[in-house]
Amino acid sequence: MSRLLALCMPFFLGFALWLVCFPALAGLPVNEGISESARLLSAYVQFASETGNEKEAAEFLAETCREKGLYVRVFTDERDSYNFASSLYPLELGKPNVIFLNHVDVVPAGEKGAWSHPPYSGAISDGFVWGRGAIDNKAQGVMQLLSLSAFVDIAWDQELPYNFTLLTVSGEETGGEKGAAHIAAHFLHELNPVVVFGEGGTGVTGVLESDPDQPFFGISVAQKRGVWFSLESGAPEFGHGSVPLVTYPTKELILASSALVNARQPTVLTPLVKDMFHLMGSHEKGLRGLVLRNIGFFRHFLGGYIRRDPMINALLSNTMTLTCLGGHNGSYNQVAHNAWASFDSRLLPGIDSEDFIRKAERRIDGYDVGLKIINKAPKAPVSEKGPFYYALEEAVVQVFGDVVVTPILFPAHNDNVFFRERGIPAYGLLPAIMELELIESIHNVDERMPIEGLDYGIAVYQALIRNLIEL
Repeated sequence: MSRLLALCMPFFLGFALWLVCFPALAGLPVNEGISESARLLSAYVQFASETGNEKEAAEFLAETCREKGLYVRVFTDERDSYNFASSLYPLELGKPNVIFLNHVDVVPAGEKGAWSHPPYSGAISDGFVWGRGAIDNKAQGVMQLLSLSAFVDIAWDQELPYNFTLLTVSGEETGGEKGAAHIAAHFLHELNPVVVFGEGGTGVTGVLESDPDQPFFGISVAQKRGVWFSLESGAPEFGHGSVPLVTYPTKELILASSALVNARQPTVLTPLVKDMFHLMGSHEKGLRGLVLRNIGFFRHFLGGYIRRDPMINALLSNTMTLTCLGGHNGSYNQVAHNAWASFDSRLLPGIDSEDFIRKAERRIDGYDVGLKIINKAPKAPVSEKGPFYYALEEAVVQVFGDVVVTPILFPAHNDNVFFRERGIPAYGLLPAIMELELIESIHNVDERMPIEGLDYGIAVYQALIRNLIEL
């Protein structure tokens, strides 16, 4: 064996072992026309990391971070709770830390035959990477990883004012208890974060009627608080459907559920949403611009319109959605002796959850049902605009040019809340321009991420890091 072959043999053996451990990347076609970001996302999507099965995908991403020269710290390595950090500097140095947050878990793929490409194929086609998690949230992890890796040599050559860390967590899709919540509760001192950049808003067009091509970027600085509860009704005996009683569990449940979902929620204009609409109105023309700039006045005359538009309604009011119904599985002519319904409520910032539940209980007081709290999201303050927010805003403008950037209220739940709860500012943005069709593919069939969007996102994160270094 030659000296050169002997020196290279450990590399060849290691590389072969790596391909065996991570066959997704090994199976990718060699194509010089495909960017590194697309190839990495394609490989990452091929791991079916549905919540509870994150470990293999997370190990793949952690190993990729090591290959890129980042310092990897694995916090937990369970199959359903694999959480790790990848940093420019070792966490042990205790440097103030800029956290780039992403999650490895995805929702189930649903009916696989309905997809244009198999949901875990990671197909690269028509300018997209296809598959479950391609947008939510694996694209963000790839953007962040490749952005950080570009600064590895710089961090070796000079002492940067911050550490920069990719924080990859599990379980976001089911509330974050085995991921970000666990990290925030047990490892915050080790991370020493000064800010968190996670998921939330994105860039969209079609916001302005007078200029549909004008891109708007929404950076989430707050989110609605989730409160999940169930109604339950039961009776000790069964009954025959041919002789219905005056009251029985399924009837009581339906009437009580109807009382809740038909209750009109008052519109509440929070300062954050008011400022968002005012900024939109300053770029809109005509009557619509006037209304948006003065939404506080006009909302009293637009109640019907607000309630008919799901997104506007979600920004201006608490919501309550009946998500599921169930009961005893007996014969179709047998009255069930128990029945239940589950509800998903989202509360505006500043709304007291106890008061909200008390009002719900009063609405169903006349029915033979019980209300039981399933779970509550943490209560967290709004992350005010400050130097970290403006650094991100500036990075978006540096990359995309003539765009409008605004802070927004995020109507759903994500992992940012666990850091805001502890007083750490958290800003949510997928830094890409997404058409409505792509946004609607999240948690749906044919989820796919545009390759161009990946590369723009990397450019934004790199600009953000440069901006923060220069603060």
